[in-house]
Amino acid sequence: MSETTIYVYEVDDITVETTDGKAVKDVLEDSLWGDAFSWENPDDLVLTLPDTPTAVTYEDSDGFLQDDPYSGSNVTDQMLTSEVRLNNTKYRPSTGTVRWDKPTPVTVESEYSVDLIGSDGITYTLVGISITEGYDTEIVGVAFDGAQPPLGVTLTYFQGNTTYNSSGPSLDPAPTVPCFAAGTKIQTPSGEVPIQHLKAGDLVSTLDHGPRPILWIGRSTVDGRANLAPIEIAKGALGNRNSLKVSPNHRFLLQGAEIEILFAEDSVFAPAKALVNDHSIRPAPCPRVTYFHILLSGHEVIFAEGIATESLFTGPMAMEALDDDARTEIHKIFEGNHASKHILSRPEITMTEAAALQHNFNYAPGHQPARFTCLA
Repeated sequence: MSETTIYVYEVDDITVETTDGKAVKDVLEDSLWGDAFSWENPDDLVLTLPDTPTAVTYEDSDGFLQDDPYSGSNVTDQMLTSEVRLNNTKYRPSTGTVRWDKPTPVTVESEYSVDLIGSDGITYTLVGISITEGYDTEIVGVAFDGAQPPLGVTLTYFQGNTTYNSSGPSLDPAPTVPCFAAGTKIQTPSGEVPIQHLKAGDLVSTLDHGPRPILWIGRSTVDGRANLAPIEIAKGALGNRNSLKVSPNHRFLLQGAEIEILFAEDSVFAPAKALVNDHSIRPAPCPRVTYFHILLSGHEVIFAEGIATESLFTGPMAMEALDDDARTEIHKIFEGNHASKHILSRPEITMTEAAALQHNFNYAPGHQPARFTCLA
């Protein structure tokens, strides 16, 4: 078992209203028992999130937060490990492991998901997060499967057009910052440059807006095992000229007929961890790894080892994963208004959608013939 932290937006701090401004109570909590969003029919619902999430820490065996970590009455995973106050209720860890026994075990779970449309036009998958004490389960907050809505983006549930799923997804909670391992070559107007040699003010090539100056280069050296283990993309696996390593949440831009069929988009972002195939794209654990972050004036498509990937996206979870000094620097660069500067430049698919892509089209990155590719 290893300790894992998920960042949740507390339900008491989330505003839920009809489109004409009428307050709606308990829809997030009641969705534990079914599609409470649709019970508000005929009203569409608008959700406004608080600025900052709350950290919930639990022990974890497989790297995913799931529903019902039990075998009969015995807890098998996801037990709360640190005391936390959520919605003015204090939850404390327990040594109990049998649901009907004393002390009562306390677990963290993912209970349901619902697709919501952001005011930025992007679809976000909201996940209800619960804490269970014995047999008593409460929705304490929400997290997101895949892309995180930037600060200030509201989320709308449209009756009859957005999807509720009563089974909680296998959620990867790791708030790792999308970044490159040292040695990765980045395309610039004057050629490829190893990322560790770039500095603020240097130009990098972007797909949509040509050369763009780097506003900030960050670096962090971390334990390269467990959730922070780099993902290694072997030479040629996505059309890349050389192998490269990135953090698990680092996104690559994919295109192809399958993308258009499944997602009705010309191209989408997929995190590296969603492309793992255990041979040409796989985790590469190591004792220590140094990651670098490239911040531009917006979220841009840049090129690493010849394939399309992303610059740093300063969404709430990425910002939470940065250290205090890095957050302070970024806030100074954008004068405290970085959220309005950064919107995902392409839609992002979730782990579940990536699995559907592989299942429906027998897709495995690195196998040939590759029916869709990373943009180059």
